[in-house]
Amino acid sequence: MATTKFEISKKERNSTSELIVRFSYDRKHSYRLHTNIWVPQTAWNSAKGKLIIPRMHGEEQKRLSQLQAEIEELANFLKSECIEAPQWADKYFWLKEIAEFRKVDDPQVDASILHAESNSNQGEDTIEAFKAFIKAKSADTKCEAHMDVTMRTVKRFMLYIKRNIRLNEWTSTDLDNFKNFLQIEHTFFDNGLCKKKYQHIYRNEPKSQPPRARGGNTIYSIMKRFRIMFNWCVKTGLLDKSPFSTIQLQGCVYGTPFYLTLDELNRLYQFDFSKHPKLAIQRDIFVLQSNLGMRVGDFYGLTASNLVNDAIEYIPGKTIHDKGSVVRVPLTGRAKEIINRYKSDSRISLMPFICEQKYNKAIKEMLRLAGINRIVTTLNTRTRLEEQHPIWEKASSHMARRNFIGNLYAKVQDPALISSMTGHSPGSRAFERYRAIHDEIKIPILKIFD
Repeated sequence: MATTKFEISKKERNSTSELIVRFSYDRKHSYRLHTNIWVPQTAWNSAKGKLIIPRMHGEEQKRLSQLQAEIEELANFLKSECIEAPQWADKYFWLKEIAEFRKVDDPQVDASILHAESNSNQGEDTIEAFKAFIKAKSADTKCEAHMDVTMRTVKRFMLYIKRNIRLNEWTSTDLDNFKNFLQIEHTFFDNGLCKKKYQHIYRNEPKSQPPRARGGNTIYSIMKRFRIMFNWCVKTGLLDKSPFSTIQLQGCVYGTPFYLTLDELNRLYQFDFSKHPKLAIQRDIFVLQSNLGMRVGDFYGLTASNLVNDAIEYIPGKTIHDKGSVVRVPLTGRAKEIINRYKSDSRISLMPFICEQKYNKAIKEMLRLAGINRIVTTLNTRTRLEEQHPIWEKASSHMARRNFIGNLYAKVQDPALISSMTGHSPGSRAFERYRAIHDEIKIPILKIFD
């Protein structure tokens, strides 16, 4: 249970002392925090930790009563806030909370650029423009989440350079500096702890966990989302010209897709997991996903209502706001067998799904136990160097989608037919990344040289 205890500090100002609160909400979290509340030294009761309010009505009673009410409001605020406080909350987090609650400037909290007042003569505020864009796109929850992450990254960048760049002030140089920030932000931490030099960034824009090193594809995605926001600002009249108009973004680089062959999928499905019954369930779910070719988000959303005349029908979440086309995937005999095995009236979802993180971990473990350890060459998107790994080490739920596309394309080289069951748009560049040209397709062609 959270506790607050108030005491006066040794700091004096015109016969008053600043009030200090000792705030504790569990055994590991206890802080001594400045409140910026100044109380008369002679009116403070140290034993009770509160003001001595005279019984006589008058200005002094009114003034001290209001002061005591402020103290009690602060205590109640801290107790209520600690219920949802993030695990990384430190002293500076609570100092910032107190400063914002009391609407005062605390010299210990470097609010720097984030509290700069908007001035129409200087142009729109970048963060406010971001918020307006996110609000306009709120119907697309996935876009909203990604844009929110990008906005908070831009906030941290401006804290890093200690300059509030307004919407019409961004230049190609600023964008280059932002890109460099994305590349080095992970170095601001050492063993999970923020270096003192950068603590002001995360006191004002907290992050639930230290940022990891970003690869080229991740940086491209963030820059691309930033560019989308600027383009929207130009389209809506908030900006005359996007700073991205003078620069060219380097696109994503993908390695050759790898997937399980039909033989490997059969070996996995027939492997005896009787000693690992929970893994056997997730094995069946993975094989079913490989027979449907669905993105895991759509797959996890399946219910019995998606079963229509021996097929799965659904609208892909990724394109629901653009096309809204229904995708229909006929059920194979194996898919029907798995679905019937786990049919249940007491469960809403089609299958006994677990969280995606545990599902990915189970996929790696099931392949390892089944001895599916073929070496595959992958591209490290951070270092842009090739690496060799057993296939089970790099397996994930998304590989089920590649299993579907890769094996179908090896038999029928018809992108339109396959993409009609995967939800890809005709001529999709993303579809091209999934399918690898199988050796069985190459060999007959090469026989012309025999």
